[in-house]
Amino acid sequence: MGKILKSTASVVAGLALAFTSTIASGLPASAAEGCNVTFDTYKTIQKGSTGDQAKAVECLLDQAGFTATVDGKITAAEAQQIAKFRKSVGLDVVTAVGRRGWSALIAQGDTPTLKAGDTGADVSRLQLAVRAGGFTKMPTTGTLDAASVAALKSAQKERNLTQSGTADAKTWKLLQSGKLVIKNTAKKAKPKKSGSSSKGTRALAFAKKQLGEKYRYGAAGPNRWDCSGLTQKAWKSVGVSLPHNTRAQWKKGKKVSKSDLKKGDLVFFYSGISHVAVYAGNGKVIHAPRPGKKVSYIKMKYMPYKGARRPG
Repeated sequence: MGKILKSTASVVAGLALAFTSTIASGLPASAAEGCNVTFDTYKTIQKGSTGDQAKAVECLLDQAGFTATVDGKITAAEAQQIAKFRKSVGLDVVTAVGRRGWSALIAQGDTPTLKAGDTGADVSRLQLAVRAGGFTKMPTTGTLDAASVAALKSAQKERNLTQSGTADAKTWKLLQSGKLVIKNTAKKAKPKKSGSSSKGTRALAFAKKQLGEKYRYGAAGPNRWDCSGLTQKAWKSVGVSLPHNTRAQWKKGKKVSKSDLKKGDLVFFYSGISHVAVYAGNGKVIHAPRPGKKVSYIKMKYMPYKGARRPG
C-alpha cells in the first residue's frame, strides 16, 4: 500500500511540475524571445511593409500580447495593434514603428540589473534595444563588454542619466517606453546645392525626429516645442531663418496652393493664422499641438486650413 501511495504522489508531483513548466513556457521573459530582431539598421515599419523587419515587428507584437500574424506583411489591423502598443507604453499613438517603437518593443520583458562582464539573452536584448534606438556602436555579442558599456554610457548621457554603463531600473524604464533613443544621428555637413523642395524634405526629417516630445508654450527645443518653435528649428536645420511667431512666418517665403504642397512646406490653420505645422505628405502634417500634447502627425482635414508657404 505504501508503494502505491508513493507512486501516486510521484505522478501528481510530476503532473504539477509539467503544468508549471507549461505555464512558464507561455510567459517569455522578454518580448524578443524567439524573434529575429538583429539588423544593421531598423526601418520604419507601417501598413503595407513587408519582409524580415515587418515579420520581426509582428513577432514582437505577438510576444508582447498584441494580435499579429507572423507572416512578414503588415496589415491594417496590425498597424492598429502597433498604435495600441505605442499607447500602452506612453508613445504618441501612430500606426508605425520607428526608432522609438523598435527600441520599446525589443526591450519589453524582465528588467534585470546588468553589469560589465554579464552575458546571456538579457544582455542581447539590452544591446538590440539600445542599437535600435540609434546607438549603432552598440555590439550585439550577448556580452556586456567594454564596447557595450561605452555605448550604454552614451545612451545614458543622451537622457541625462548617471553614466554608469550598468543597465539599472531607470535605464530599462526608458528603454521600454521608447525614450532611450538618440535624437540626432545626422552628421553635420555642408549641404549640396539644392532647391527648396530638397530643403523641405530635410526640414521634415528634423520634425520627424521630434515626434513624441512634449508641447511647451514659447519653447523651441531641444525637447520641448510650441508650433512655431518646431517649424522655426526644422527650417533652421537646413539653413533657413524664420521668426518664432506663427503670423510672422506666414509672411515669409513663397505662397503655395494646397494642391501644390511639398514635404516641408509650412501649413497654417485657424482664423487669424494662429497655428503652423510642417507638411508631411499624403494630406498629413507634423505639429506641436497644445499644452498636454506631444509632437505628432495629424490629417490636415481635422483643422481649418488657411494657407501654406514655402521658405527658402
